Amino acid sequence: MQFQLSLFLHLGWLSGWKAEDECGRGACRPSPGNLLVGRSAQLTASSTCGLKEAQKYCILSYLEGEHKCFICDSRLPYNPHTQPNSHTIENVIPSFEPHREKTWWQSENGLDHVSIRLDLETLFQFSHLILTFKTFRPAAMLVERSTNYGHTWKVLKYFAKDCAISFPGITAGQAQKVGDLVCDSRYSDVEPSTGGEVVLKVLDPSFEIENPYSPQIQDLVTLTNLRINFTKLHTLGDTLLGRQQNDSLDKYYYALYEMIVRGSCFCNGHANKCEPLQQVQGDIFSSTAVVHGHCVCQHNTDGPNCERCKDFFQDAPWRPAVGAQDSACRACSCNGHSERCHFDMTAYLASGGLSGGVCEDCQHHTEGQHCERCRPLFYRDPFKAISDPYACLPCECDPDGTLSGGICVSHSDPSLGSVAGQCLCKENVEGAKCDQCKPSYFGLSASDPLGCRPCGCHPLGSLPFSTCDMDTGQCFCRAYTTGPRCEECTAGSWGPGDHLHGCAPCDCAIGGAYSNTCSPKDGQCDCRPHVTGRRCTEPAPGYFFAPLNFYLYEAEEASPLQGLAPLILATALPTCDVYFQQQGNDFTMDRGNIILNKNQKQSLRADEQNK
Repeated sequence: MQFQLSLFLHLGWLSGWKAEDECGRGACRPSPGNLLVGRSAQLTASSTCGLKEAQKYCILSYLEGEHKCFICDSRLPYNPHTQPNSHTIENVIPSFEPHREKTWWQSENGLDHVSIRLDLETLFQFSHLILTFKTFRPAAMLVERSTNYGHTWKVLKYFAKDCAISFPGITAGQAQKVGDLVCDSRYSDVEPSTGGEVVLKVLDPSFEIENPYSPQIQDLVTLTNLRINFTKLHTLGDTLLGRQQNDSLDKYYYALYEMIVRGSCFCNGHANKCEPLQQVQGDIFSSTAVVHGHCVCQHNTDGPNCERCKDFFQDAPWRPAVGAQDSACRACSCNGHSERCHFDMTAYLASGGLSGGVCEDCQHHTEGQHCERCRPLFYRDPFKAISDPYACLPCECDPDGTLSGGICVSHSDPSLGSVAGQCLCKENVEGAKCDQCKPSYFGLSASDPLGCRPCGCHPLGSLPFSTCDMDTGQCFCRAYTTGPRCEECTAGSWGPGDHLHGCAPCDCAIGGAYSNTCSPKDGQCDCRPHVTGRRCTEPAPGYFFAPLNFYLYEAEEASPLQGLAPLILATALPTCDVYFQQQGNDFTMDRGNIILNKNQKQSLRADEQNK
């Protein structure tokens, strides 16, 4: 039989298209085969004779001049002993069973529009369609495919005896370039009456294809569904003569001996074998003959069709393998600090195509595209490789006293004189950890852009070469000096002003001053009447001080000097009040006061000289 010869010729030719044994030499692909094998449940027909009840059909017999009629009963699958007249669609799947010529698929009588559909479980690469008919080949038909599981369809090719009538607007003839949609008349003649073939090649071998994985090519050669639409029967003129009785159409129907959908698992050149995507039932051949749909990906690729890079192999953009170029996905370089990364085209282009992998969630206090530097607040140990999990050490800088909140020099740079781990102090801060104010500064604070405030100690009131308290800012004062900045004198002292030694005690004279307090600006004591001088130690003009043994100490009327810092204790000596009254040339004493006349004054001076 012709269909048997065709079957073996096609199987022999197809077996010559072998897969690459290895993927290490460049692009590779799985072995192709008939996508129908093992998928009988996924192959359907819109019309099958005898599905509901037994139906009569006839065949033309030119030799005897009469029609021979038979019964089609497809209510059960074909069985050579119990169901030999079953002509269901699964009969078109090639097999090597005995009496293979007795099995075929057949549609109901007289129907022009009949379709056969194959639904695949995933995306496959499709190369050939071969149909071997038991009856006349269709007067018109078209083949469609879908790449989205039947949501939308695209016509691959039209076939017709008369393309202008069956498919107006479609160019008749052969395709001239990839993607041409044409109507072919070679496979639609009434001869041969049986065993005729329709062959569809997705890509003509004469076409020059630079990139077999270009979007245009991939759109042509991939599919998830295939649909064959028979649109017109050959009726040998019976319908034209007006003979449209049911018995006249019993001999016109579509019938297929076999159907081959040549294809392979689609792996973008990154796999040489595939495995089942799901459990497929009803295999006619052994499991090795089934073209499975899940690629066993090589070249560090992943996905049902090896359409992406594996996790952590994102350093270069995914590409299909072509020829000797395997386009293998490259592992990201994360220096052992991350196990996750993603591809970034901007980084890839910026590196001149060297690296586009960006590491994610860097560990061990690292950061950067490749986890190649220490995070802020950490610095690189100069004695460890960056791949060491302990390569980054904490800065240990006081965040209040350092620039950028405690960041230190990340790595040593002799040209800049920087040392890894060195703290970057604010302007008024010092110390290895930037935790101390510089001399003459206080109040280390994170909110202060300079770190510390100047002490501002009074140069005359504070001790020389001293600073202030680092926490409170209190200056260290000289004697008799007080105030936060030693800018004030204590009670009983005066200055600093222009005083060479800062503040000095008032040192008001006893008896001449009312108290031991003085003006803080100039040190002037509060003198009694007729007494002058800063310390109240000089009589006013026209007055003098008598010798001490002429003073009258009135202890009963004495009272202590009024002042915060008396020069002597109140109990050490009584105070006395001395009153002098001038009356001409004589002195008189009134109420305890000494009053001397001229003679007495001279006598007093003589006594003083004798002594």
